[in-house]
Amino acid sequence: MAEEKKAPVKKKDQGAKTWFDGLKAEFKKIVWTDRPTLVKQTIVVTVITIIMGALISIMDAGILGVLNVLI
Repeated sequence: MAEEKKAPVKKKDQGAKTWFDGLKAEFKKIVWTDRPTLVKQTIVVTVITIIMGALISIMDAGILGVLNVLI
């Protein structure tokens, strides 16, 4: 009986396959947050961003005022 020879698998193809297998395995480990938690965290991040933006604007205006007085 004649044995069929399989084409050798290229290392590049094998590396890509194992990389995608690893990627799939990592995605299965992800724990997604539920909607209420996501909404709460989004609100907190938005509020903190607005507060920090206001503080930076106030500091910038104050520093600019001081520099205008000095110059």
